[in-house]
Amino acid sequence: MKNERIEKLVSYFAKHYVNRYWVLLIDTLTSVVSTVLVLGVFDYFSSNQLSAGSYLSVAGASALISLISFFTTRSYAGIVRHTTMREMWRISFASIIKGVLDVAALFVFISYSEGTGFSSNWVLLFAVLDMILTLFLLIMVRILLTNIYSVLSLSAAPEYYVKNTLIFGTDDDSVYTLNFLEKTLHSSYRCAGFITHDTHDKSKLLCGYKIYHIDNKRDFARLVTSRMISAIVFPSNVAARNEQDNLVKFCSERRIQILVRPSLATFDESIFRNKIREIKIEDLLGRDEIKISILEIREFLTDKVVVVTGGAGSIGGELCRQLVNMPIRKLILVDFAETPMHNMQLELRSQAPRVEKKFVIADVRNKDRIDALFDKYRPNVVFHAAAYKHVPLMESNPVEAVQANVFGTKNVVDASIRYNVEKFVMISTDKAVNPTNVMGASKRIAEIYVQTVGKEIASGRTPGKTKFVTTRFGNVLGSNGSVIPLFKEQIAKGGPVTVTDPRIIRYFMTISEACSLVLEAATMGEGNDIFVFDMGEPVKIDDLAKKMISLAGLQLGKDIEIKYVGLRPGEKLYEELLKDEENTLPTVHKKIFRAKVREYDMAEVDRELENLRVAALGMKKDDTVLAMKSIVPEYKSANSRYERLDS
Repeated sequence: MKNERIEKLVSYFAKHYVNRYWVLLIDTLTSVVSTVLVLGVFDYFSSNQLSAGSYLSVAGASALISLISFFTTRSYAGIVRHTTMREMWRISFASIIKGVLDVAALFVFISYSEGTGFSSNWVLLFAVLDMILTLFLLIMVRILLTNIYSVLSLSAAPEYYVKNTLIFGTDDDSVYTLNFLEKTLHSSYRCAGFITHDTHDKSKLLCGYKIYHIDNKRDFARLVTSRMISAIVFPSNVAARNEQDNLVKFCSERRIQILVRPSLATFDESIFRNKIREIKIEDLLGRDEIKISILEIREFLTDKVVVVTGGAGSIGGELCRQLVNMPIRKLILVDFAETPMHNMQLELRSQAPRVEKKFVIADVRNKDRIDALFDKYRPNVVFHAAAYKHVPLMESNPVEAVQANVFGTKNVVDASIRYNVEKFVMISTDKAVNPTNVMGASKRIAEIYVQTVGKEIASGRTPGKTKFVTTRFGNVLGSNGSVIPLFKEQIAKGGPVTVTDPRIIRYFMTISEACSLVLEAATMGEGNDIFVFDMGEPVKIDDLAKKMISLAGLQLGKDIEIKYVGLRPGEKLYEELLKDEENTLPTVHKKIFRAKVREYDMAEVDRELENLRVAALGMKKDDTVLAMKSIVPEYKSANSRYERLDS
């Protein structure tokens, strides 16, 4: 019963911070106590004893002076249990201001009081002592409250649930990780020390905790056993990545939980409510953190009405999550899928209340519905992420791929022109480069239409003011239907893990990285641009599967098998981001390049699209694919029934 009450108390404090005016009251009382204590010491050594009225007068003056000092420095506004050096400086300045005001107040007190036994020579000493004691007591109060939170947090968790944890490294990031562990309520991880390969730090203490040195797997096993270690926390993805063949591997073999501290880039105003999380395979793929020009993006999006098609999908959904944190006026999410849209509504409804959000069920293939939507909301910026994306499915359903990816895009593009959208941003794919499947070819045709319409507007041959930007990137980690969730599910079931071909490679990027670069490209695009993202080094899917098996603490060949099932229809071994004939130009962002692509004649594109429309409306698969190959001559089918059409 007692533990249940503590859990409720901790739960309350995890969700609520103490009102700052309560903090102001506590600080003021602490400051008054300091003044009275110093006055008592002076009174004890004086020849004449002060009356109770004198004590009350000094206490009242101290309270007024303290309030002035605290309001001036706002030292009470910080969150007590997360006190940092910045708050310590505020407290110090408040104490100094109090000391200065003490001098003035004491001279007034002495001049109007008879027989105090104090000379003016004592005033400066009194003020200095009061200042020092006030600072000391204020710091002690914060330390006390912080420790109370920590004790309550540990008391709320059963002893068997508290895990002895080692923090990797001994640098500043590792110290920050310790602070993060200690200041996060409901933390079930208790620091047992720091772990490092550096012999220079051997036998030293850091923040009162021992630093353990390990050279090999045997040292690690001995340490884990002797200290009953259950988890290792890495201060960053980079630290974990550098240790993936050493410490991460050791932990996986011994079933030690591998954790990573949230990146500082992900923190918001509720910084310490972020959780220490388990490491993900994405953390080990060797990508540097991508930096974007956030101020320019915010300036570009200020007070804009933004439409995101496919807003409930993997890419569209993440775009919406990032957009609600921008100074936009209204966000319109458009998607055909009811349940994912409902989930997005539940997620975003309470976020960024200043941004008006509309959740619209609509199909981009329905021209009249898209027109009505644009007429109602009059968007300034459109992010077009709605598309069918699964290669094998589209290989079996080319008509649907064309209707959604080509003519759905055309409907949104045409509406954008009619309703004077400022900027249209299309989300494309690396599979549009030298396509070998229906999905990639359909996205390339959509690119061609967007590019050609943009050229017509820029030349003045077609009226309109919309600027068109296309962004290409590769596979997105963790997106719906991607390989990582599939591998996780297969590993959880005991295998086998299915890999199409041991030679197959893919470019990968996290969803948040991809969407950040989309926003950056949208900002820098001047119209009729195709931007290609630097996806880093390609990843061998076979190696990815092996890493995930190891990370799960399993041994390949003993606990689980990899099964090679052969390439799927339309799939190729190597993805490309640019055609061989294309060149790229650098941009102001080192991760974004501008592609130089072949230009098309608008009349020719319209004629070819009409042929494609007729074939698709007739539900004729072969005719539809032939029409696609006519528009995109470089489209050569691979591992597909449509290979015969290439001849």
